[in-house]
Amino acid sequence: MDTPRIALICRPPRTYAEFYAAAGVAIDLPLADRQHAAYVDALQAAGLDIQAIAPDEHFADGVFIEDTAVVWHGRALRTGMVAHREGEQEAVIRHLQQTHEIVQLPPGATLDGGDVLPTEDVTYVGRSSRTNAAGAGAVREFLAPAKRRVVEVPVERCLHLKSAATWLGDETLLVAHDLVDISYFEIERVLFTAEGEDKAANALRIGSHLLALANYPASAATFWEFAQYRELTLHTLDMSEFEKGDGSLTCLSLLIG
Repeated sequence: MDTPRIALICRPPRTYAEFYAAAGVAIDLPLADRQHAAYVDALQAAGLDIQAIAPDEHFADGVFIEDTAVVWHGRALRTGMVAHREGEQEAVIRHLQQTHEIVQLPPGATLDGGDVLPTEDVTYVGRSSRTNAAGAGAVREFLAPAKRRVVEVPVERCLHLKSAATWLGDETLLVAHDLVDISYFEIERVLFTAEGEDKAANALRIGSHLLALANYPASAATFWEFAQYRELTLHTLDMSEFEKGDGSLTCLSLLIG
């Protein structure tokens, strides 16, 4: 599994707050802008080249750019998204097609990038409300030329697989035990979030840097100990305004090797 070189990002559209207000969720848009800027700063500190897609005000969730494509070794699989998000992929695909071969999903397949979790040797795909059997099968076919094995994981208690589990590198998986059955993972070293802190399970490892969520004090020691033992730079980020939209650290960038 290669260390990424590029982070593709999209700043929050102005409609982000309006969309969630209609659902009774209060988003502080200036705070979201500051949080997103701090996130981008952390990506740059980790050595990534930042490339930006201009926000489209028609797509309130466009900031969650990870869901638009699955990228692997010079190829990109265009995802198939829920109705209010379908179309977000277009600007991303136009950007990627300059450097990547674009692969389309088969008819009837649905897939979000947040359900695709690559580890060292295996890529796990969440079968969630956003990714169906055909979508998981498309990931398997997409990764076949790279001889990547794909394992499907049922996701029933959260939005995406990466809402429940993320890869920390060094043969270690970070998991919210209450959200996913760990028996599906062929990984011996598992770190669990603290009870009541399920959202802390979304973290992002980039080379010698680890991005983790703030505001989860009982899980903070786990991140600190993991980072200290492996001599990683730990970035603790407040992503409250994106967590309100069921997003987190991995959702806000599309990483390219």
